[in-house]
Amino acid sequence: MNKLSNLSVLALVAIVAAGPVLAATPKFVNGAPGTAISVDDFASQLGSFNAKDVTDLLGAKSVTVYNYNTAWTTKSGKAVDLLTEDAQSIGLLREALNKNPAAVKLLTENKIKVDQVVDIIDVGGNVQLYIQ
Repeated sequence: MNKLSNLSVLALVAIVAAGPVLAATPKFVNGAPGTAISVDDFASQLGSFNAKDVTDLLGAKSVTVYNYNTAWTTKSGKAVDLLTEDAQSIGLLREALNKNPAAVKLLTENKIKVDQVVDIIDVGGNVQLYIQ
């Protein structure tokens, strides 16, 4: 009986230690056209690179994927200009994603290439992922 108890304790310790490994992968859903945050709010987010974006993606509860061409119904011209204006911060984000094997794997599993990613915005654990 004592051996069984020791095995149970070891099994419990192994499960607790593996907790982060057993964490659920965030569910990816497509955002409806025209439902993204405002272009102005997006522009302020996109203007600067934040390495925490990669961590936010990996720890997300859910990920809403917005196609950059259909995310906005108003000011869409301004949104297109942002790709050129903020190319440097987009490049830094892609570089950070490429350096993180877990992020590359998560994106690949959801049929997204790193070079499609434009921005990652965390909204309380629910991430908005903008792709080209």
